[in-house]
Amino acid sequence: MRKTVALGLLALVSVSGCGGEEGSSPDDPEGAAADAAEAAEVQEQPRPELPNDAPGWLVELAHGDPLAEPQALSLFGDPLMAQVDESGRIAAADEALAGDPSDPDLLVAAGRERRHAWQYRQAIELYSRAIDEAPEDWRAWRFRGHRHLSLRDFPAAVADLEQARELAPMNWDVSYHLALAHFLEGDYDTAADEYLRCLALAEDEGARAADREDGARSCAANAADPESLVAMAEWTVRALMRAGRDDEAREVLAAVPDDLDIQTNVAYWHNLLLHKGLMDEEALLEPAEDAGYRLETVGFGVANRWLAQGDTARASELLERLMDDEWWPGFGRIAAEAELFRLTGNGS
Repeated sequence: MRKTVALGLLALVSVSGCGGEEGSSPDDPEGAAADAAEAAEVQEQPRPELPNDAPGWLVELAHGDPLAEPQALSLFGDPLMAQVDESGRIAAADEALAGDPSDPDLLVAAGRERRHAWQYRQAIELYSRAIDEAPEDWRAWRFRGHRHLSLRDFPAAVADLEQARELAPMNWDVSYHLALAHFLEGDYDTAADEYLRCLALAEDEGARAADREDGARSCAANAADPESLVAMAEWTVRALMRAGRDDEAREVLAAVPDDLDIQTNVAYWHNLLLHKGLMDEEALLEPAEDAGYRLETVGFGVANRWLAQGDTARASELLERLMDDEWWPGFGRIAAEAELFRLTGNGS
């Protein structure tokens, strides 16, 4: 046992095509490709060249050592460390920000660049400044909420993402991450309701209009993009199963076609096929090297299934295994941590 330190569904439609925000998986929306062990070998991060009149907060942020202290502690007290940005992308974004440190677009861009290196505390500071400058802009609320999730601050994530939903109620990513925040808090009913709300907007004209207006993915993506549908539907089923709403879970599963061409969200797709009886657990828990996903993503789907079935012993063993994944920002890893924390009596 780990030592702690405190702490109305509308029918889905058949879809075609492929895509997704930035061509990436919602479970790892950054698309970060750096390997944690290799990144740890890099000792210094390129520093930006800032003008003499750059504000002190920016100098401190841009020239500070992102590895000086953990980004956060896991729910079990393990330090969660950032990586260094060997590419220089963060430095370039900070140099651009120095040209206008109050520009919300530049603040968000500098925050976004830090996702590749897991520098989430620094990103949160930038998003907070963007919110101060433009509180009606949903983007900084959405991204800051996501980063609170990464750092295991689920209540703060819910608060930010609820505000983002007020500002952008049709946005797919806002809904996805808000529902996930509720799930991680153990509020499966509320999580399921939010996922279902977005799924129900698949053919909504307002959602389609929102998609066209700001270029961000709206809930209409659940009809237009199989990758988005698979990710949203799989987490919906997870939440419904844990909430004891099995009939609704079966409705969601029945509405997802069996023959989708999924290239990115393969883990979620395989979890859906498991729920449909078209794959078995053993195949999912022993993925081939070319499977295209990490075990923590698909493995949590299996563990969650066992939890819904009342098999806590087997689920706990798998959750312990998933906790060993070094990719600590992954949603499967975070969810495994949260569930194990509750199972051991530390999250009550």
